[in-house]
Amino acid sequence: MTTTSETTTRQHPNRIAARLGTGIGVNLVTVYAVAVVATAPLAGDSATSPLALVGLAAVGVAAVAVGTRWPTVGATAGAAVLLVTAFAVWQRISWTTGTAHWWSPTDAVGYAAVSACPAIVGAVLVAASVVRGRQRNTTPDL
Repeated sequence: MTTTSETTTRQHPNRIAARLGTGIGVNLVTVYAVAVVATAPLAGDSATSPLALVGLAAVGVAAVAVGTRWPTVGATAGAAVLLVTAFAVWQRISWTTGTAHWWSPTDAVGYAAVSACPAIVGAVLVAASVVRGRQRNTTPDL
């Protein structure tokens, strides 16, 4: 006979697969959003636009919100962001500087190779998910 606590902790495999798939989708949106926000021509020839910094902060806030609200989705997305960044660095994928291709998805992967922003957002997603997951676990560590 199963108790109430045992039935609430089990999850249907389709639900887990949906959360992992959503995490991969969040990964794609996160890498693209970071690259577009950071490289958009907002300030002309200035080094870093204040609007870009505000945009990156908004992406960071969204990462924390996703990681704390949906730990499985956040952990999957964060791990995938870190894997995309590692792949981009390993493959030496190039990034086009300039304002012509700031919206290009392939350029977003190249931006992940040369900037710390996507890796930081991925680490934040994983960390927020782990903290939230640890709070849900009420069993003592033995």
